[in-house]
Amino acid sequence: MTKKRVLWIGGLVLALLAALGGYVFFISTNAALSRAEAFEFRRMQVARVGAENVFRFFFVSNRTAEPGPEPLIERIGNQRSSELLFGSFDTEIEPTLGLGMWLDESSWLLDEEIQIRNITRLDQTAFIQQLRGMVSASPHRGILVLVHGLRTDMNYAMRGTAFLAHILDINAPVLVFDWPGNQGDSLRGYRQAQRIATASGAELAATLRLLIDEVRPQRLWVVANSLGSQVVVDAISLLAQAPDLADAEREISDVILTAPDISSSRFNAQFKHQLAALVDDTTIYVSSNDRALLLSRLVNLQRRLGQSTLDKTDAELIDEIEQLLELVEVDRNDGRVALVDVTPVNRTRNFHNFSLEVPEYFDDMFLRLTNPGSPLNRQRYQFRTADGRLYSVLTRGR
Repeated sequence: MTKKRVLWIGGLVLALLAALGGYVFFISTNAALSRAEAFEFRRMQVARVGAENVFRFFFVSNRTAEPGPEPLIERIGNQRSSELLFGSFDTEIEPTLGLGMWLDESSWLLDEEIQIRNITRLDQTAFIQQLRGMVSASPHRGILVLVHGLRTDMNYAMRGTAFLAHILDINAPVLVFDWPGNQGDSLRGYRQAQRIATASGAELAATLRLLIDEVRPQRLWVVANSLGSQVVVDAISLLAQAPDLADAEREISDVILTAPDISSSRFNAQFKHQLAALVDDTTIYVSSNDRALLLSRLVNLQRRLGQSTLDKTDAELIDEIEQLLELVEVDRNDGRVALVDVTPVNRTRNFHNFSLEVPEYFDDMFLRLTNPGSPLNRQRYQFRTADGRLYSVLTRGR
C-alpha cells in the first residue's frame, strides 16, 4: 500500500470519527470556551423569558414622555421630569456577543447581537410584582441597578444594560435607572448634564427607596459609570437624611463607581460618610490614563474622583496613593470603602470606557457583588502603606 493511500485512508477515518461525534475529543480550547460562554452555560436564568436567547430587564426613567400613540421610545427625549416612568424591555442577545465589540461609543453597531423586542410601560404595582418574582427566583435574592453616564439616550441605555448583564452574567434581575444624560457634545451640554445628574439624585433616591420598602431584596447592588456616579452619590445623600434609614442597619449591599466624574474634595467632605452610613461596601475603580476625566478636571478646575496616579515616580506615587486613600478613609468602622486602580489593564481607546471592554474589571466586580466583603482576587495586587492601609491595583495576571 502506497504512502499516499495510507494518508488518504487515515484522513477518511478521521472524517468518519468526526461524523460519529469523535470530534469532542479533539475540540480546541477556543471552541470549548466559546461553548462555555454560550447560553447553554449561562448563570443569567431568572431573566430568561420565552425564546432561548430572550431576556427581560427593567427600567425606571425620569425623562419626560410626550403624549401620543407612538411607541414610548419615540416619545421620550432629554428633558428631566420629577415623575418616574416604570417598565420592562425584552432583549434578544446573541451568544456571540463579547467584550471589545463596542469600539465606538457614539454608534451602536450591534443591531444583530442585541435586539430590543418589546418595551412595556408598567404601573408601579405591576413593576414591583414582576421584580419581586425575579428576586425570589434569584439565588442571591438581589437586584442590580445600573446608572449610565454622559451622552446616553434611552435606546443606548437599554442596549448597554443588556450588554453589561450579558457580560457580568449574574443570576439576578437587572434594572437601569435612565436619566437624561444626552445633553449634547458641547461644553454647554456637559454643564447641563452635570446639573441634571445632581437633580436626578432625587428620582434615583425615590427608586432605591421603592426597592428597599416594596421589593425588599436581600442584596441591593448599585453600579454607576462616569457622570452617573454623581446621580448615585446625590441619591445616597438624600437617603442619608431620612430618619428611618439613619440606623445601624445598612440598606444597600454594594455601590460600585466606575471612572467617577465627581469632585474628589466634595466626595471627601460629604459623600464618603453618607455612603458609609447606608452601604456595606463601596468600590471606586480609578485610572491614571483616563483622558475623559483629565478633560473634566480641566473644565471643572478640580481633581476628579476617578483619577489615579500610577504614572508617577516611586516617591510621588507613594505620596499620592496616600492622598487617594485619605479620600476614602472613614472615621468609623461601618461601611467599607475601597479603591481599585485599573491602569495596568486599561487598554481601551480613550481609557474611560474600561467598564465596557476590560475582562479583569468584570471579573473583579463579579467577585465583589457575589461575595461578602472584599474577596481574594489573584489579579488584584495590593500596596500597603506605612500605616497599614491598602491600595489595590488590577493586573493582567502574574
